[in-house]
Amino acid sequence: MVDLVFALWRRDMIKFLRDRQNIVASLARPFLWLFALGFGLRGSVRVAGAGHDFVSFLVPGIAAMTVLFAAMFAAISIVWDREFGFLKELLVAPVPRGAIVAAKMAAGATMGTLEAALMMALAPLLGARFHPAGAALGLVLLLVFGMAVNALGIAIASGMKTFEGFGGVVNFLIQPIFFLSGALYPVDGIPHALRVVVLLNPMSYAVDGVRGLTIGIHHFPYAVDVAVVVVTAVVVAGLATRRFQRMEA
Repeated sequence: MVDLVFALWRRDMIKFLRDRQNIVASLARPFLWLFALGFGLRGSVRVAGAGHDFVSFLVPGIAAMTVLFAAMFAAISIVWDREFGFLKELLVAPVPRGAIVAAKMAAGATMGTLEAALMMALAPLLGARFHPAGAALGLVLLLVFGMAVNALGIAIASGMKTFEGFGGVVNFLIQPIFFLSGALYPVDGIPHALRVVVLLNPMSYAVDGVRGLTIGIHHFPYAVDVAVVVVTAVVVAGLATRRFQRMEA
């Protein structure tokens, strides 16, 4: 079982690491957001807490965004494998489908976390300041968040037969998840209705936890942040496994 999960994880990781153009493009997106918003709004947004500017405030949110996009779109490998026949071989093999889902989740989360780690390592070049040890712990939380996001992507991909269909549904979901998470703005002082939506968004707790660990600014207890992210990952993983078990090649 473990060997199977590792083999499938390794396959996806090799594909990811060999696609250097995609890695470069994936890294360019968070730096564009960090540069454009961080420097463009630095003088307009006040950040609670001494010694922290808006660029540093954005880093945890952009790191979570990187994991969100990378882990979600990594699930498109389900559609890709179905298109080229590899998925059919897996589905007819005498292996638990739950193991396939676990391997895909681990691979998607690893990809997103690696991209986030690279972004955070290079962010000080743009003037960001944060605690390295806290960033390391934050990456662990983002790894679990990446599993939840990839599981959601798998649940969607299990019902899709075209890349266009998957992309359309994912783009419809990913934008509100990101923009309504507090990744780009302080949640203090926002309208009540918007605050309710932010509180219902699991990504808000991933962002809050990482931001607290890196720059000391957070609105919820760390235990709550971790609990929400872990419970979300478990629930969505169950949904993804159920959808994948019903899937036909």
